[in-house]
Amino acid sequence: MAMKDQIEAEVNQYLADNNMSTSFQRLLYAGPSMRTRHNLVLVFTEVGLITFSFSIVSKSETQMFFLPKEKIRAIRLDKKRFVHKLSMEAENEEGDVERAQYFVSKRVFGRAWHKETLQFLFDKNIFSSLKN
Repeated sequence: MAMKDQIEAEVNQYLADNNMSTSFQRLLYAGPSMRTRHNLVLVFTEVGLITFSFSIVSKSETQMFFLPKEKIRAIRLDKKRFVHKLSMEAENEEGDVERAQYFVSKRVFGRAWHKETLQFLFDKNIFSSLKN
């Protein structure tokens, strides 16, 4: 099974287990710096943001996190020359706002869905639909 298919199946199972559904899933690679390999796959849906954090060395260390759209305060994707910058603000369990910043390559070799998601995010402005 391809990685994209596996992630989509896991997302669908998680949503079904939690009485949610989605009409779309848009996958995107991201990472904490532009010089390191991507270690996150972000899955944008209309119910929230799902992240898969994984280790290049061990697939068994993959972790999935769900951030409901009600907790998202701001998402911004800025076009840059070499990589794009994704900035997010979300409310944590204590009610405090946390900020995160990731770098997103313009292309990921062999992953056409990454480039398609970037274009979709810029064209459709999914970010406004995720915010309250």
